[in-house]
Amino acid sequence: MLKKTERNGKMLSTEKLTMLALLTALQVVLGNLTQIPFVGKQFNFGFLPIAAAGALLGPVPAAIVGALGDLIGAHLFPAGAYFPGFTLTGAIVGLLYALPLYRRQPSWLRAAIAVLLGMIPNLFLNSLWLSMLYTKRAYWGWVTTRAGSYLVEIPVQAVLVYLCLQGLSRLNLPASIRLPRKEKKE
Repeated sequence: MLKKTERNGKMLSTEKLTMLALLTALQVVLGNLTQIPFVGKQFNFGFLPIAAAGALLGPVPAAIVGALGDLIGAHLFPAGAYFPGFTLTGAIVGLLYALPLYRRQPSWLRAAIAVLLGMIPNLFLNSLWLSMLYTKRAYWGWVTTRAGSYLVEIPVQAVLVYLCLQGLSRLNLPASIRLPRKEKKE
């Protein structure tokens, strides 16, 4: 039997809460321990748990995974002073990933749209936060420096998100968090 809690008129199941916690922990690990130096920025795999949360749990839980992942990661693996702007970006990215992915069958197009939507706040808001923190370069300098690396990252991330969601759709997850599967032709 599932234990449920009433909150704002919606039910939050134990399954969803557990999945939210697991994806947040995974985001902290993949977002901070898998840093790969890349032109103009660091590449990591922290976007995958946020995309999974968007697909499995919806916009608000995905925003929570994005925000908490940044908040916890910034405190466990500090690379300077904590700045809340990056946490806001993480929450917005989670919301945007969920728009094309939530409760929908995985597809290349949906994965590409989700990644593209997630790149917009990453590029523009994170460039703003960096220009506020480090005044060596103006805002548009940050945007142009980082834009090239994002053009390379978009197809890579889209493929990884699609493959991740394909794998998740094959798992025997509880019905409340299961992705739709393709109907097999007989």
